[in-house]
Amino acid sequence: MTSNNKITFRDDGSPYSEKFNDIYFDTESGFQQSEQVFIKGNNIAESLLAATSEFTIAETGFGSGLNFLLTLKLYAELSKTHQLEPLHFISTEKYPLTKEQLSKALSCLDKLDEEQAQLIANYPEQPQEQHQTTFLADKVKLTIFFDDATEAFVKIKLPRKNNGLVDAWYLDGFSPAKNPAMWQPALFEQMARLSKPQARLSTFTVAGVIRRGLTQVGFRLDKKSYHGNKEQLLIGVYQQNHLNGKGYQLRPEITKPQHVSIIGGGIASACAAYFLTRNGIKVTIYCKDVNVAQGASSNAVGALFPLLHQQADDISLFYQQAFKHALALYKDLLAQGYHFSHDWCGLLDVSYKESLVKRQHEFEKINAWPSELIQSIDKTQASKQANIPLEFGGLFMPESGWIAPQELVKQLLLAAQHTNRLRIETSTTVDNIQQLPDDSWQLQTNKGNFIASVLIFCGGAEAINLSTINQLPLTSVRGQITSMKSNQQINKLNTVVCHKGYLTPSHNNMHCIGATFDKNSFDTQPRDEDDQYNLATLAKCLPDISNELAQWQANDIVTRKARLRCMTPDHLPMVGVMPDIEAHKTSYAHLAKDKNWRFYQAAPHIKNLYLLTGLGARGLCTAPLLAEILTADLTGTPYPVNNEMLFHLSPNRFVIRDLIKRKLT
Repeated sequence: MTSNNKITFRDDGSPYSEKFNDIYFDTESGFQQSEQVFIKGNNIAESLLAATSEFTIAETGFGSGLNFLLTLKLYAELSKTHQLEPLHFISTEKYPLTKEQLSKALSCLDKLDEEQAQLIANYPEQPQEQHQTTFLADKVKLTIFFDDATEAFVKIKLPRKNNGLVDAWYLDGFSPAKNPAMWQPALFEQMARLSKPQARLSTFTVAGVIRRGLTQVGFRLDKKSYHGNKEQLLIGVYQQNHLNGKGYQLRPEITKPQHVSIIGGGIASACAAYFLTRNGIKVTIYCKDVNVAQGASSNAVGALFPLLHQQADDISLFYQQAFKHALALYKDLLAQGYHFSHDWCGLLDVSYKESLVKRQHEFEKINAWPSELIQSIDKTQASKQANIPLEFGGLFMPESGWIAPQELVKQLLLAAQHTNRLRIETSTTVDNIQQLPDDSWQLQTNKGNFIASVLIFCGGAEAINLSTINQLPLTSVRGQITSMKSNQQINKLNTVVCHKGYLTPSHNNMHCIGATFDKNSFDTQPRDEDDQYNLATLAKCLPDISNELAQWQANDIVTRKARLRCMTPDHLPMVGVMPDIEAHKTSYAHLAKDKNWRFYQAAPHIKNLYLLTGLGARGLCTAPLLAEILTADLTGTPYPVNNEMLFHLSPNRFVIRDLIKRKLT
């Protein structure tokens, strides 16, 4: 093909497009900018290392080939120490450089001498339509379409049953102001068609036309700052697939609110307020108690650990990721100078009976999890970890530990208040919520009515009968814990021990044991028989600890507390917009006849009402990740989990499942 893009070269040797009146790259910072925007912006190194099949990068605007050369260099470096999957780099260029121009353009980039020599040797003398070549013993394939980007991508055919092709997009090329012909809706539609779920993108341009176009086809976007002449970059993840026929999995788009109101005063509310205020959203919390963290978050000590099964199933994968996010948040909070009692002392899940010994052997055999997350240990190792003699081995989680939840909640809220975007209304009981004609919400409370433009329900089990919320399958499970006085023998315990219940190390000269599980109970009065149950459970499961070390009796009880857990039928929490259940029944009725029927309409929802609830007994582990998902819902930024996991946490998953199982009419 013949290019009508006149190229000149500036004094520093960099190429300049007369047609678009712009440089291809800056010789002083172009190398660093491209690396920062495209390589780091797309997490290419991490993605190449994690890839389990051929990794595909697609680019708009090959230009001088700088982005490809940086990617090739990275691949070569990683290959020295890792076995990588093949890489396919697909690029487009409507106005290509000749081989002579390319050679001259790259001559000023001495850091890529080896890579540019390979590219020039394999580049056509006069580019024509399409060119394909390979590098690094055929491990890297380069395909260049010398055509308009959209027209080029249209030519790429996908199999009928496909899961996409592209893992990462480099949206390069001249800006929309200088090259508007490329940045058209048709380009974004092709990107959506070719993208794999979770495909990433990055670009120099943060222009509104780009953001709107990408959002409309299913990319979640975020602006990031970086050093260089262009101060911001745009990153995105393909997470809202409008083409897969599962419209009920689509989450609604919302204009980022200036203010939200939260019902609740525990760990869910605190994490939500923390992330929302840090994303520029003002928050008002309505808490029914005199002080925050008086419900399930008021326990003296809570264990932080993930729920893991032998196999890496959906539930375990969620808790693995949730645990990672929780640990990161809590350590970051400490690094910022906030303080709460805690100990990352590990947690030992004791194999105190034969069925648990078999389970431990299955963990060893399947080996689904990294050893830093969970490991099988014998009784000698277990005794060493616990610092007390034990008769059983078990599964040890070295990164786990305990936290004082009430202190943690207060510190999270204090950090949120330091943004000057948080207000807390205590002693305010929300008795009813009602949607107004303008889609805002009226909160009817003991202190009068309040208006919320966006309302988030983070309440616990005591509030599940609130109007509208009561349509969801949430239940209350009462739990009582007992705090026991420490002594010289049991005080040596230095890891959390789980059996049928749990036992924590000493904190303030007390150990927590528990807990009871009473379904469908809303009673928070402590009971003597529940204390006896907690002591008896410890004695039955771990008699060596109970009888020889602790030797606890009823008069060793320091305090006890009964609180309510908010539970869901599938033991996963829920986060997201409140579904319009009646509209679901109408819109997706055909699922009862064919669960694979394709629906393209987005899930009907009740506007401006969001949920973060159903955390059960694992709020310390799950609340941070759920709060990040909620924040992404409200800001339009990428979700921290993949599409499948997102639906597993969606409040409308239950009505969809019931429709498929023909439980609804």
